[in-house]
Amino acid sequence: MADIGGNAMSIASWSQAAPGQAMPIHIILLTTPSADVIARIEEKYPNHHQVMEGCYLVQSKELTQDIAVNVGLKGEGRVEDVTGVVFKLNGAYSGYAARTLWEWLGEVEEAE
Repeated sequence: MADIGGNAMSIASWSQAAPGQAMPIHIILLTTPSADVIARIEEKYPNHHQVMEGCYLVQSKELTQDIAVNVGLKGEGRVEDVTGVVFKLNGAYSGYAARTLWEWLGEVEEAE
């Protein structure tokens, strides 16, 4: 990691873990944030990382569909008037962001 000053850092990484070994990281993007959905994220994924309002990283072996159901974006327990999507990351990332984001990513990768 290269510290470029302040609380932001630039980083590029590619996970070298063999397929099926690393626990995947998913992004939950809420286009209409909801206290109920956020509470479900906090309950189901206590090690989550909030990137910004409506954007959360979670680590889980579950399918994206299961995560969407767990947080109330799909299924019978869907929270009304809330929209959002869950993406599974592919292990590659790059950019300039808050130091806490890179630290969280480093912690979950080291835990493997």
